[in-house]
Amino acid sequence: MPIRLLVVDDHPLVRDTLAGALGRSPLVDVVGVACDGAEAVDATARLLPDVVLMDLVMPVLDGAEATRRLLELRPGTRVVVLTSAVGGRLERAALDAGAATILHKDAGIDAVLDAVVEVAPGGVSP
Repeated sequence: MPIRLLVVDDHPLVRDTLAGALGRSPLVDVVGVACDGAEAVDATARLLPDVVLMDLVMPVLDGAEATRRLLELRPGTRVVVLTSAVGGRLERAALDAGAATILHKDAGIDAVLDAVVEVAPGGVSP
């Protein structure tokens, strides 16, 4: 059974590229996309993803606070943070909120897919 993935990023090109590239893997079913943290929380409640790929710096609600809120709603969901902000308080806040791991946007798509598969509840084998 493929991993149900929600992709969250405020930049349409990044969001759509990630959703398209990850959706081509037989291991992943991209169930939705969101453009900010508040939308991510709502989409998580509606779409019930296994994993959320979350940007940190977004309007309305940042990724760290969105991670905290969505994990309150669905504690079994895993969050992989993908950010261009290296280090700093938002990364620490995301980890403190329960993010499973943090990747930087200079990682390749294979590294992102590996992280999604690694943190998926119940484990998935390629």
